[in-house]
Amino acid sequence: DNGLASITMLVDPEIGLPYGKLPRLISAWLTREAKRTGERELLLGRSLSEFAGKLGLSTNGGLRGDTSRLKMQATKLFSTFVSLKAHHGQDFAYKNVALSDEGMLLWNPKRPNERSLWESTITLSEAFFQECMDYAVPFDLRVLHCLRSPLAIDIYLWLTWRMFILRRPVLIPWISLRQQFGVGYAATNQGMAHFRAEFHRCLHDVHTLYPVARVSPEHDGLRLFPSPPHVTKLRVLE
Repeated sequence: DNGLASITMLVDPEIGLPYGKLPRLISAWLTREAKRTGERELLLGRSLSEFAGKLGLSTNGGLRGDTSRLKMQATKLFSTFVSLKAHHGQDFAYKNVALSDEGMLLWNPKRPNERSLWESTITLSEAFFQECMDYAVPFDLRVLHCLRSPLAIDIYLWLTWRMFILRRPVLIPWISLRQQFGVGYAATNQGMAHFRAEFHRCLHDVHTLYPVARVSPEHDGLRLFPSPPHVTKLRVLE
């Protein structure tokens, strides 16, 4: 919730909400792949290891390996509906978007290298696909691998978007940042103090990888200054 709009994620309770680093990495890959291919149907691979490789993940098996959690988080994410609500005074607007229309995940987490007869696929919904095509902002997928914290990933992707469109300095109040990034922190002075400390730590990690982003943490909030985007938009040659 940024004060003007809020995003709610909905999913079948038997499946559960996606969480952690993996759904963020998968989401980033989906949006980039849709923009790159211009296709709603995306090919995920004939094995779980092949999909993990597309994401840049390790392909070791076992309960603690990336592949053991990948199918579970992909299932949660692909089943998600996103509800966007905008509220201003008495005005109210909303938009509901399903991430995908259909898909097949033909993977065996216990045998991540085992190839199936058919390719696993996901078909993005028309609404989500159009969002990817119309509003995509370039980012570096390698940065997401370097950042260990889900909060740091959120901050990096948020900064790449803000710097892509920012034309003049702006101050984002701490309370707004907590609403957007730290809903798990209590709405108390102590909760805000813990959130600010964690935000500062993650911002430092992001700034190390995106040093040209001009940001200034202040008493009242985080001030953003117009900066070069982390990845330059490609010029289309005619």
